[in-house]
Amino acid sequence: MHIRMYNFVSDLSISAHHVQAPEFSPLLIHPDHHEMLYIIEGKVQLNSIDHRYEVTGPALILIPLNTFHQLIHISKQYSYAYWELKDNAHTSFPQPHQCMIWNNLQCSSVQKPPLIDNLFQRMNALVALLSADWVQQHPDIIHEMAHSDLATILSLTRHVLSSYDKLGDNIPAPTNKRIASTKETVEMLVRWMEESYWDNITLQTLAERVHFNSSYLVRMFRRYQGETPFQFLNRLRMKAAISYLANSNLTVEEISYTIGYQSIHYFSRLFKQTYGKSPSQWRIEHKIPSS
Repeated sequence: MHIRMYNFVSDLSISAHHVQAPEFSPLLIHPDHHEMLYIIEGKVQLNSIDHRYEVTGPALILIPLNTFHQLIHISKQYSYAYWELKDNAHTSFPQPHQCMIWNNLQCSSVQKPPLIDNLFQRMNALVALLSADWVQQHPDIIHEMAHSDLATILSLTRHVLSSYDKLGDNIPAPTNKRIASTKETVEMLVRWMEESYWDNITLQTLAERVHFNSSYLVRMFRRYQGETPFQFLNRLRMKAAISYLANSNLTVEEISYTIGYQSIHYFSRLFKQTYGKSPSQWRIEHKIPSS
């Protein structure tokens, strides 16, 4: 694990801007690193394409790479720290579906495992250490000091996650083993598509990934998801497209390639079928002005 960047943000540190809640940050996507966002105090909302997390500090949010996210400051007083991490082979950072379980746990009102309180204590100690004046005067040692603590904190998160059903707590225990295996396989494929929607995905690659016959895969996917694999994939890509159109300066052609379409003409036609207007027209009506 390599720490790419660390930062600490507080309403006091930007008081010259006279922050009023809510304050929006630009929508971000990190293609090559993960992020640990620790809400020290205050209330914030983190938006991604499919999820919205409203959390009150202390809380730790895990953001895997290639994830759109936008932070909204709800309370007038807030402070948070974040670390951007490069992670070789993703060996230490939880998988995207595990991050979703973890983030939902941070938002939940149910009693959290005692280990999470210990995790927050360690996070607070790390933030206090890295915020000390003498540390700021020696930026070369910040990464070295934080590395072991962050590795330990990630280990604690994985330990907490290990006690949760990987497929979610709401999945009933089926009586038919073949049905259970097929349903779980489709859900695994859904998670993989959410994590890799920008890749060059074909029906053959999907079928080979789960060792299903192509026609059987389409039939089972529709049974459990209510749509075909490519209807689901296109929905993911269209959601990504409108996020790029509203929050970035990428051209329509660049967006088309970024979200997995090799033909801008196909992308534009599908976008118009979905939203009733071309990508360029949609952007004119919905583009978020730069602050």
